[in-house]
Amino acid sequence: MDSTRSKIVEAGKYELVVGMEVHAQVLTKSKMFCQCETDYAGAPPNTRVCPICLGLPGALPVINRAALEATMKTGLALNCSIADTAVFARKNYTYPDLPKGYQITQFEFPSCLNGWLAVDLPDGTTKRIGIRRAHLEEDTGRTVHDGAYSYVDLNRAGVPLMEIVSEAEINSPDEAYAYLTKLRSILRYLGVNSGDMEKGALRCEPNISVRTLEQKARGEYGTKVEVKNLNSFRAVRAAIAFEMDRQIEVIENGGVVEQVNMGWDE
Repeated sequence: MDSTRSKIVEAGKYELVVGMEVHAQVLTKSKMFCQCETDYAGAPPNTRVCPICLGLPGALPVINRAALEATMKTGLALNCSIADTAVFARKNYTYPDLPKGYQITQFEFPSCLNGWLAVDLPDGTTKRIGIRRAHLEEDTGRTVHDGAYSYVDLNRAGVPLMEIVSEAEINSPDEAYAYLTKLRSILRYLGVNSGDMEKGALRCEPNISVRTLEQKARGEYGTKVEVKNLNSFRAVRAAIAFEMDRQIEVIENGGVVEQVNMGWDE
């Protein structure tokens, strides 16, 4: 970090606080709630679909046991407590890439809770970062925009997706990079995720905020900004550094950081 604002962080005036959400497609042969194939790469649009993942009336979902087992295996590797029951709910979702109008998710009752991951940092130390939860949900389709038209491909809709949420205990861009590298290696070792970020099999969404040492002493946090759907660890590290500097500049100039979602364009 070589900017003035980054040096302010190094001097101890502010603390960077990051919580990480990771969406990992689970390696199964069929989708989360139907028998459609999950291998949609190269398939013509809307050819890996059925009445269930299209959300047609009368279609009844059935849970993919292999996806649930993969999530529990991941939870054990991340030192989580495993729930005795699996509960799914409908989360309202109004975008065309999930035509049911809702997403089936475990958000309220996750399979895995309260774990941790030990991360080796560049300075030779090891830091334990808490895992708040890991739960199952279904992925969405893809929307492709071309001029005045938008096209929807639902081949990906319903693919099992594991969301792994860390505690807000990451305090530098390098820590975020180390955390993601370790997590990806575990998922690949377990055989539950390919780790192929270029194909969208692993997507990262950091929640970034900065706070003063006075706020830290009071147990308070700054306003967070979420950067959506980053598909490389390098982009995650760069986005965190940029957003940290941006928030500090806003605060130093007397402004207020607004809670928004952002994208990242290198």
